[in-house]
Amino acid sequence: MRLAAILMAGAVLLPAGAAMAANACVRPEPPAVLDGAAATMDQLLALKAQVAGFIATSDTYQTCMEKDLAAQRAAAKAARTKFPEETAKAIMSQVDANQADKEKAGAGFNAAVKAYKAAHPA
Repeated sequence: MRLAAILMAGAVLLPAGAAMAANACVRPEPPAVLDGAAATMDQLLALKAQVAGFIATSDTYQTCMEKDLAAQRAAAKAARTKFPEETAKAIMSQVDANQADKEKAGAGFNAAVKAYKAAHPA
């Protein structure tokens, strides 16, 4: 009787654990835009560090999402169930959106540097 209750609890919690694993990947927020023409060198250097950190964290996030997708596909295969391609598309859409954020952050930093240099000629 007690074993049956434990097994039932495990059966109920297992799907919840799988859902929690899907949420373990935390998408990072991109750094704020900086007006390079009005920025100080210290602000520009701080932005450089923020952008580099964001890109590194984003790489970790994207890897996490891809591993989660692979794990979900493997679990579906092991359970002999069809993996919904809508789920794969949704996950990869998040990865693509984060990649666009990375590119925008890098371009924003480059624009800030360009504006800084134009406002502070050497």
